[in-house]
Amino acid sequence: PGSYKDMPDVKSSSLDNLYFCGDIVRTRHGSWSQEKAYVTGIEAANSIMKKPIDAGVLPVPADEAHVALGKNLVASARKILSGGNPSGGPSLVDFLW
Repeated sequence: PGSYKDMPDVKSSSLDNLYFCGDIVRTRHGSWSQEKAYVTGIEAANSIMKKPIDAGVLPVPADEAHVALGKNLVASARKILSGGNPSGGPSLVDFLW
């Protein structure tokens, strides 16, 4: 948690001909893991070919109602269990150890 700000962008800010792709790259696309690696690979290729970075990338659709409800319930439970701090609630690891 909190590492997003330290992730590199698709195009390096230090070296003009260096591009990154994979799950470690900061992107506005809402994908994760293998999907994020695929999307950032397309974004890197688009950047190299001087195309719009999102050319050929499908946007992630909004959450379906049941998924949004589940996310809201989990966030509310974490906030209650943490005494008002939504990022301080228990995680799965707390229940495993």
